[in-house]
Amino acid sequence: MNKKPNIVLFITHDQGQYAGCYDSEVPNSLNTPNIDKIAQEGVQFTNYFCTAPQCSPSRSSIKTSLYPHQNGLMGLVNLGWSMPEDNKTLPMYLKENGYTTHLLGLQHEVHDANTLGYDTISKRGPEFKYSRARMERKYLKFLSEHKDDEKPFFVNIGTIEVHRPYQAWAEPVDPARVKVPPYLPDIDEIREDLAGFYGNVEIVDQTIGTIWDHLDDLGILENTIFIYTTDHGIPYPRAKCTLYDPGLKTILLMHYPGAEYLSGGKVVKSMLSNIDLLPSLIDLVGGKIGERIEGKSFIPILKGEKEEIHNKIYAEKTYHEIYDPMRGVRTHKFKYIKNFKKLDSLYQIPKDIMMDPSGKVMKERSQEPRAMEELYDLKNDPNEMNNLIENADYSDILYELRTELNDWMISTNDPLLKGKIEDERHEMKGHY
Repeated sequence: MNKKPNIVLFITHDQGQYAGCYDSEVPNSLNTPNIDKIAQEGVQFTNYFCTAPQCSPSRSSIKTSLYPHQNGLMGLVNLGWSMPEDNKTLPMYLKENGYTTHLLGLQHEVHDANTLGYDTISKRGPEFKYSRARMERKYLKFLSEHKDDEKPFFVNIGTIEVHRPYQAWAEPVDPARVKVPPYLPDIDEIREDLAGFYGNVEIVDQTIGTIWDHLDDLGILENTIFIYTTDHGIPYPRAKCTLYDPGLKTILLMHYPGAEYLSGGKVVKSMLSNIDLLPSLIDLVGGKIGERIEGKSFIPILKGEKEEIHNKIYAEKTYHEIYDPMRGVRTHKFKYIKNFKKLDSLYQIPKDIMMDPSGKVMKERSQEPRAMEELYDLKNDPNEMNNLIENADYSDILYELRTELNDWMISTNDPLLKGKIEDERHEMKGHY
């Protein structure tokens, strides 16, 4: 009996665009043959951005196709924030389209995973229990048990990797192997820290190979949409928790043999946001895209009907460990960031990074007041080092992007326009 394709969505923590197949976008020397295989046989998206450079807000956008300030999740679930229950989620949309929906492992959108719309959720526990090592047998068991289901299934597999502390999940690689990104100094402390990050990515790659082979052995790989993604940029200074590209650019790989436009090793360079994944999946399975969403289906790009669906993307940050509100707009050529709070350093370094060598090194190198506005020429300055906010040659671009950002904040009813956003965290009870 023909049925809609199953959907496996595998999402990691803090991976950015770090995989071997992304080495032309982000120079790296990662050994990830299984992740690369998804790109080689499916589709690789090279200009895919998250809405927020933090876990919970970004994941809320994947689940709702709304910006964090629209769905209400502007801080971290582990610090007490939770997405309001009146939001319609991806599992809910898929259930309307004939799917059973399931969660295996990590979610970071709500205090109570039962409110997200899944038919089943794996046993809840501390975050470390969602590591791929502890959960891998459950992934395989789930697939074996559901291979002959009458209805197609959607399963969201969430891992704790590649979140710090790296040593909890994998052994580091040889530090001499790593490639240090251009916004970090090439010194021993940074190399050793990156070696732990590489080790985490490569151990996840092994699990991807195990899942892929199991799907193939079960005979359901051909009728499964396999998606590999992450929530935001890598856990390093000037990446995670910032609106610079290393904080916003994320991996997205998709493979589905049942559709020519989702197979064959295609590379999509169109600028996309993670709010676009939900409407794209609903479009792909023949469903009706809801009205209360901000994203657009990128299926027309895959089919060759359009070259772009966005000429700009937007991003935001409100709360992490501190209140640090900022909003940004990015085109292919320029980026404008508006910071709504003075900071005595160039950017926030999250606490988990500060505990490791990269954070300690870069804290000393970022101790100067941050500008309230930032403008970057991405073609001439791809690492966003030269703030052009005072450069008269860019005054027209500055005016245009200031206006674009303000109009977006108005159209999306951003509460930041009314002043400080109050901390809405609640007391945590149990495990999410």
